[in-house]
Amino acid sequence: MEDLRDYSIYYYSEDHPLKEEKKEFKKLYLNLLNHCGCLYLNKNIVRYKLNIFKEKLNFDDEIEELNSDDKSLKRLFKKVLKQYFKLARLKFYTYRYIFFFDCLVLFGEGNKRNTQIFMEELKKIIVPLYHYEIDEVFKNLYLEKFNLDRKFFISEEMLNKFNTIKRFSESKESNIVFTATMSTGKSTLINAIIGKELAPSKATACTSNITNFRACPIESNFYNYSDKNGVQIFLDLTDMKKFIGSSNYCYVNSYFNSILSEKKVNIIDTPGVDYSIDTTHGDITRNELKNLNIDLLVYVMSAQNFGAKGDDEHLRFIRENVKYKKLILAINMLDTSSSEDDSILDIVSNIKKYLEKLKFKDFIIAPISGRGGLVLKNYLNNYNSFKGDFEEVEYFKRKFTKRKDLELAKFYPKINEEFILEKYKDRNLEEYLKVYINTGLASFEQILYNFA
Repeated sequence: MEDLRDYSIYYYSEDHPLKEEKKEFKKLYLNLLNHCGCLYLNKNIVRYKLNIFKEKLNFDDEIEELNSDDKSLKRLFKKVLKQYFKLARLKFYTYRYIFFFDCLVLFGEGNKRNTQIFMEELKKIIVPLYHYEIDEVFKNLYLEKFNLDRKFFISEEMLNKFNTIKRFSESKESNIVFTATMSTGKSTLINAIIGKELAPSKATACTSNITNFRACPIESNFYNYSDKNGVQIFLDLTDMKKFIGSSNYCYVNSYFNSILSEKKVNIIDTPGVDYSIDTTHGDITRNELKNLNIDLLVYVMSAQNFGAKGDDEHLRFIRENVKYKKLILAINMLDTSSSEDDSILDIVSNIKKYLEKLKFKDFIIAPISGRGGLVLKNYLNNYNSFKGDFEEVEYFKRKFTKRKDLELAKFYPKINEEFILEKYKDRNLEEYLKVYINTGLASFEQILYNFA
């Protein structure tokens, strides 16, 4: 099966000066990038990266392979590297620093060692006159504080994307496995973290396969999918949903609208273990749990029916057969609890005693409303173009405002709420931000991030 990680890292710029150039120059620039990338990476991966890169440049033509001789190739490079573009105040800059920046970020993928190897290949086809500029860009990216943004118009936006890619590339890969009995809102909680309704989340048993959701560091409007039949790229949400569930084991690449997209995180969704109509669901999950290298195991319980026979059996299986570095018990669907019954504090206390009775140690209890978090997160991130159910947004806003016992963030270590508030600068959203934090989702994601 082709590794979807090859399709995780890409780069584009919203304010690239190439956007304002004539079509012929854009084509030459992209063709030369393609030629450089193929010195080091598989040509299909290079083409994939450049198709994302060119989307913001108002350029729709196909990228072509250059079959020029050395002399002609040097002439083409010279034409690009000496081309001037104009900024404000009549200042002019050449493309040479930006071209080398694009090369190193696109094809070095934020990995210092890989970038060095690629750089040496690049120097073989670039005349020595420009080797200083290549070294200068690399030096500022990896060895010193970057200052080319002021001197040679490597913009803050371009540099921020590089730093995001670099952090992602340097992170270790981690597996966060979600498991549960039926109808605990497990898949809804996964969707809430990703910020998109990718995992099937109906009220009946709906997860019948293993799905690996793999984070990408740069925001995008497409999805990639892989299973035993190969890779499908640039899918929209509707097509992506058709693929999920069509194979018993699959991978999905997506940007997570979450702090977790800063790391090489795999969120693994497994079938509910107590589906009486099809007992293979439980077998699939148990085999995965026994054989997988698990960094974080997230056991999802419904606040309404914890401690049922299915939970007893599955938790005992986990205790006796599954190796993991950390166990997190997510008490989900707390928005459906009644304030007249047990308080949230009582529910947390009772579940803690229940786990201790089953002889679990060193676990974290995470109270949360997956649905509330998902609805409010999606509204906050798309409020200018929100197409969801606004009545549901208002329902959760009222619920998490009026019920003080549903301030679920209080059950977690304090997070930097100012950072979250800063992300959404429109002050009219402050009330929605506060209730979003009350759902516990932001705190839950921070816990996962800390242990991933």
